Amino acid sequence: MIMLFVGQGCDDNQNPMYDYGRIWKCHHENTWNYETTKNKIVGLWEWKYIKCCGETTKSYQNGTESKGLKIEFNADSTGILIDKNEIREFTWDIDILVNENGLYQFRTTPIISQLHGRLLLCDNVMMCNSSYIDGVDNFFEKD
Repeated sequence: MIMLFVGQGCDDNQNPMYDYGRIWKCHHENTWNYETTKNKIVGLWEWKYIKCCGETTKSYQNGTESKGLKIEFNADSTGILIDKNEIREFTWDIDILVNENGLYQFRTTPIISQLHGRLLLCDNVMMCNSSYIDGVDNFFEKD
């Protein structure tokens, strides 16, 4: 007897709001350019979830590393990062990624690690996608 098991990895309880396939499809249902992408980003975003390589014992896997992180993006390319009662200012912009289907990435000074990767936007969810290069995917919700 042969049994076939199909699964989604170790995180069987993942919130469907943070499903990569759903966000990818939703993002590509819209037409994005530099201005529309920047306009969508402006506002206050709260970090919600991280998806990584399947190890759940590290602090970033269970959400303790970035829990409570909020990032406010202003239209003038400045921003405020609020992390565990620490407030820091930063500047930001986006760059188009070469050979990535018109996707953008953040450029921040100083670097904000949770914003690394391809930028995907769907409704009030922002995904910073680095899993395609063995990194992590960070998910934010807009307040």
